[in-house]
Amino acid sequence: MGKIYAPPKEVGPAPRLRDFMGENKFDIDGMDKAEEEWTDKLRTWCKTESNSKYVGEIVQQGVADGYAQYMVFSLKPLVLIHLPLGDSWQFQWAHRWTASDVKMMVEQRKKMDSLFKQV
Repeated sequence: MGKIYAPPKEVGPAPRLRDFMGENKFDIDGMDKAEEEWTDKLRTWCKTESNSKYVGEIVQQGVADGYAQYMVFSLKPLVLIHLPLGDSWQFQWAHRWTASDVKMMVEQRKKMDSLFKQV
């Protein structure tokens, strides 16, 4: 079973949906870019603080109309960082995941990514 933490203050606040709401338009491209930059910054921080094989990988679980997302900080002990992106969903059983669960989720995501890159 793992521990789940909020992102460290050193990374700064995650982008918020309301920051991209215009008067009559939602800037989806701006939000996507800001979320990607923030996630990269968090990944860099994780890699300087941990040497786990899976550090910086993202695991996710479908919740309601979106995903609960977590970044791997370490596997021994299992430590995940919640990614408060989009609707900032959290998965109620994420704290029960094991290191082998997280490894399997990462490997499945990588296989799916490679499958869809071929298309």
